[in-house]
Amino acid sequence: MGIITVKTIPLREWKNQEDGRVKSKKAFDRNRKKSPKSVDVRRHYMWFKYLQLCLDLERINYGVPKRGGRGKIVSTTEVKVSKDIYRKWDLEKVKKSSFREWYDEDKQELFYEGGFQFSKGTQYHPLVRRFNVFILYTNMMNEEWVDPTGGNREKGMGVSELIVEDLQKEQGGQKGRYELVERGSWGNPMSVQKRVMKDVVDCENTILAVCEGRFPK
Repeated sequence: MGIITVKTIPLREWKNQEDGRVKSKKAFDRNRKKSPKSVDVRRHYMWFKYLQLCLDLERINYGVPKRGGRGKIVSTTEVKVSKDIYRKWDLEKVKKSSFREWYDEDKQELFYEGGFQFSKGTQYHPLVRRFNVFILYTNMMNEEWVDPTGGNREKGMGVSELIVEDLQKEQGGQKGRYELVERGSWGNPMSVQKRVMKDVVDCENTILAVCEGRFPK
């Protein structure tokens, strides 16, 4: 299997396009009452990014695994974006463009027509974390593993610990990243791997939904 080429998403604040200032939650709530579309841009951004990821996974023939007992893979579902559902989206442009380049070409209305659905509870920061964790985990698991600590950690566990450490370091434990975890409080080291795998599985579920024109929380 090839390497995912879609890049991870840096954590960002969403700014008012008119004055460039970061919007508070209260400001977003006020705008939601005035115009729901004005605050949907974050959901649209994440849908666009997940669609880019789906298209890249389709390129490398990625199959989402169905896991049975003890994590054993019992079957896989091929990632395949519905060309019929997304017929108006110009998927070739989605692959190559930034969100803003694509979105500003009167693409906003695509999210409100044609039966596209997203959950009301869709949350930006967890979606970013799962997206990033999935890309990091998938790519790192497809590379040769040498424990950088010089120890003898099992690959899945070692990769998971590196991801948690890197994301904490990158954003200082900000919202949407893994909360700070002290090595001494990890207890059973498998707990770190389970946390990472939960995000991987949640991301895979979103990937399959996006292929079908849905965007769950």
